[in-house]
Amino acid sequence: MDRADQAIILVGCIGIVTGTAFIGCSPSREATEETSAKAATDQLREFEKGFRPSDYSIEITHAQPPPSDTAGRAGTADTAAVPPAAPETVQGFRVQIISTSSIDEANATKADAESLFPGEWFYVEYDPPAYKIRAGNFLKKLDAERFRMVAQERGYRGAWIVPAKVFKNPPPPPAREIQLPQNQ
Repeated sequence: MDRADQAIILVGCIGIVTGTAFIGCSPSREATEETSAKAATDQLREFEKGFRPSDYSIEITHAQPPPSDTAGRAGTADTAAVPPAAPETVQGFRVQIISTSSIDEANATKADAESLFPGEWFYVEYDPPAYKIRAGNFLKKLDAERFRMVAQERGYRGAWIVPAKVFKNPPPPPAREIQLPQNQ
């Protein structure tokens, strides 16, 4: 091998070594992502500096309550209807009357219980795999105990008291239609 061939081989080896070095020194994906994340954060900060929420606020107009039938009459007070307050929840008790894995049985039991106790609230609670029918919004355990005893007398032998979040001042339950058996 002459000197020219050795020089070509040497230049080729240097090229391979330096090419490998450049490939190994390229920026990593993490560094690239970090740089782009920093740029995005900087852009967001610049936007937030000039952002004024009031430029984007929407005028909200409140509807006026309908005039009462006494409005405009001499000698009568004009009273606006006050919407009912949202019910407040507190720790209390409910009476569980059944636990079943069938939604159809749970709904049928709830409808039956609502007809037996028209003045009481009933709830279907799903706690996998069981549907539980629970009654009442009792603040005192004694009141829940009284209802439990009446429920047992009326056929719900497995009724028992459970602690639960209940409504402090619930509205009266909705009026329910009582279905009478039809004579055929």
